Amino acid sequence: MPTVRVAVFDLGSSSFHLMVVDASRSGGLAPVLRRRSFLHLGTEVARTGGVPADRAAAAVRTVRRLRVAAYDAGADVVVALATAALREASNGSRLLGRMERVLGHPIKLLSGEEEARLCFLGQRAGVWVGHDPVLGLDLGGGSLEAGIGTVGEVCAVASVALGTARLRGELDTGEVLTPGDRAAISEAAKARAEPIRDMLSRSPMAARRVIASGGTVRALARLAMGMHRPPPASASSLQVNQVELPAGQLHELAERLATLDLDARLALPGIQARRAPLLPIGAVVLSTLVETLGLHGLVVSEWGLREGAVIDGLSLPADRR
Repeated sequence: MPTVRVAVFDLGSSSFHLMVVDASRSGGLAPVLRRRSFLHLGTEVARTGGVPADRAAAAVRTVRRLRVAAYDAGADVVVALATAALREASNGSRLLGRMERVLGHPIKLLSGEEEARLCFLGQRAGVWVGHDPVLGLDLGGGSLEAGIGTVGEVCAVASVALGTARLRGELDTGEVLTPGDRAAISEAAKARAEPIRDMLSRSPMAARRVIASGGTVRALARLAMGMHRPPPASASSLQVNQVELPAGQLHELAERLATLDLDARLALPGIQARRAPLLPIGAVVLSTLVETLGLHGLVVSEWGLREGAVIDGLSLPADRR
């Protein structure tokens, strides 16, 4: 079966990510290369409304570096996507133009709904779904995407302003979350979850199985697993696909992370340095959503937006198994 080498540029609110995969027509995606740079544009956009000049220059340099990596990997197809921070920044269009000139390829500025749809396509290809509706959640730096669907259909999608970088910028939280910080994050999650609540009211069965993706979700799963067994030498090598995070465990993780400073969080098993700063915020958001939406827990998918973009762009099968 012939394969196509696809490079996906995911220009997100927390990080810029390059993923290169060999995609087969059967729906398989074989990893070739991953590169990531954390820029935290979402925090600055939430604080000031735009991307500061120094961050904009860093973003352009990052795209140039990732373009070289994709070229060296021999990519046949390039897919470039931009999400919440660049969607909402006052100077987002101008910055996108600069990055397009460096990349030499158009960058698609996704709407929240389109981002949610692609996330769900990746999630349902990454874990077992079946023919009953499921809920998919993807927590990123600038927003949280939600979708309801089956193995063959995406029924409803929504995007809400609950990204971890966004909340840090909006609420100006400290390194250690105070009770006031936690209350503010929780209140924001409850208030902004209304579109997801509406989706579930029309498809209540979807709440029985909830798939979650994104770096924060994977980090929490690695932490949960590391607390029960020694983590491998490289935390990122710990596979968490289809790991279950029950509601009670999410609540315990949120409670514990909120009280620790950065050094204490870095000492926990399975914690990666790049995820540690925003992990307490993400844990509170997810714990609150599980509680307010009446969910039993989350099933982790290591596939999300980037994989969904490949599946959608190449019209690959919905179920890769």
